[in-house]
This record gives sequence, structure tokens and C-alpha cells, in this order.
Amino acid sequence: MNEETKVVNIEEKKVEAPQQEEKEGVVVLSRPYKFEGKEYNEIDLSKVKDLKVKDAIDIQKQLYSEREVAAIVTSETTTAFARAVAAKATGKPIEFFKFAPHRVSRKVVGMVQQAMNSYTEINNHVMKFEKPYEFEGKVYNEIDLSGVADITSMNESEAENKLVRAGFQIAEVTSLYLYNCIIASMATGLPEEFFTGLPFSETVKLKIAVNDPDFFE
Repeated sequence: MNEETKVVNIEEKKVEAPQQEEKEGVVVLSRPYKFEGKEYNEIDLSKVKDLKVKDAIDIQKQLYSEREVAAIVTSETTTAFARAVAAKATGKPIEFFKFAPHRVSRKVVGMVQQAMNSYTEINNHVMKFEKPYEFEGKVYNEIDLSGVADITSMNESEAENKLVRAGFQIAEVTSLYLYNCIIASMATGLPEEFFTGLPFSETVKLKIAVNDPDFFE
């Protein structure tokens, strides 16, 4: 008798690489990034959310002194601005981000830009804050910037002079976060510190609100 041949079917199982868990505010790297002899599998940028508009102003001033012109005109879209923000938030040397490969740099820039994009709305020049904002014992959920329409040429000159005294000399002043804080202060009667103390996430929204095309028609 012929011995019965048993065929054993072996089910092939696909072995998938373990998925890296996404963490809020953390850049997870597909491959380690080596800097000064140490390997990094992730970069924790969670403290970016703790920065203030004042930090964005200080970074613009720093980049202006370093003649990073592009980072002044369109700060929130540039690599130089994003890496300076990342360095400030993490406490790591700026070289850590300057020498990062493109695959790492793009992720860092993307996360900083995401932190700056506050999706709460602006209606009729009323800027709604992403979260309640406390200033001098009072809580604000929004601020009315319609008074920008009443800014005079003399007010603009005063704002420009303040920029020069702060170390800025640039033609396109509307790109400067400090200028937007000064104008917002003039329009509302609130101190500049009210606006410079706003969370980092409100930086671009304030810039957009102050420079609404409606004010220049």
C-alpha cells in the first residue's frame, strides 16, 4: 500500500512592523537621528504650547539680528523660525535642529506650524481665543479689534518708532508680531502686555485679525 502523503498547509502570516504610537506634541522618527553621539527616536515639542506671543516676538528679533530676512517676512512658514521655536521650547541647542536631516526637519516645521494654527474664528473683527485667557485677574474669551479701523497715520508712525526702538528696521511692518501687538493695543486701549502674553497659538490669528483687508478699503 502506498503510504498516504499528508500535505500540511502552512499559513503565511504577514509580520507588520510595530506602529509607533502618536503622542501629542511629539515628533516620532522612523529612524533615529544622531546628534553629538546620542540617538534620538523622538523629539518632544509639547512645550511649544506653553510659549507666548512674546516668545514669537523675541525669536523674530533674534532672526532679524541674524539677517534671516525670509524668517521675518513670513515667519510662520519658514524653517529658520520653526527651528528657533523648537529650540526655545525644548532647551536644546539650535544646532540640534540646524543639523537635523530633511526628514526630521520637515516634521519639526510641520508640528510648529500646527501649534500656530488656531482654528477658532474671527467674526466682525472679534477674535475668539482658543482657550479662556486671564490677564490682570480678568478672564477673556475674545477681544474686539474693530477699533483698528480708527487707527490714524500718527498712530502708525508711533508704532513704527516703537519698532525701531525695539531693534527692528523693516519695510513690511505688518509681518512683525510686535507691530501687531502695538496696533491691537492702540485699538483696544489694553496694554501691549495683554497681547504679548497671549498663548503662542494665537500669534498668527492676531496678525490676521489686525491686518484684515476690511480695514484698508
